[in-house]
Amino acid sequence: MATLIGMSDEVKGTHLEITEDKITIGRKSDNQVTIENPTVSGHHCEVYREEGHYIVRDLGSTNGTRINHREISDGKLRPKDILQVGSIEFMFDAAPGEVIKDEREQTANVEVAPGPAAAPESFGNISPFGARRTESRGLWFVIIVLIGIAALAALVLLLMAIF
Repeated sequence: MATLIGMSDEVKGTHLEITEDKITIGRKSDNQVTIENPTVSGHHCEVYREEGHYIVRDLGSTNGTRINHREISDGKLRPKDILQVGSIEFMFDAAPGEVIKDEREQTANVEVAPGPAAAPESFGNISPFGARRTESRGLWFVIIVLIGIAALAALVLLLMAIF
């Protein structure tokens, strides 16, 4: 059975089973799911089943309807999705086989390397700007030494002029 599980403090732990083909969610009492919260519109959204999918449709709400933090006007619900109605959050869950898997859904391709993982020998190549050039370090060292000698000479001349 498809269920909306309350995640926000006001509805935490509430299990709203979707037993009908279509339910409406809102602040007014004529909705199947009534939520007394100022961020929820009178008729906020509806959840309905169509061709093996549960779909959420926003009903012109003031504060919007979101699935996984993305604002939607219509959107498919998949198990473990977060449905946000105003500021109230629910997690959608369904029994295996109750929701048809979308053909366009991609699965992650993970390659497991044999053996234990090893630390890289150096982190010198991780910069997106390339490795640092080391040939200019010698030139900078010479320039800094010359500036230091000039500053020291200027200080000596200043002290000789004063005394």
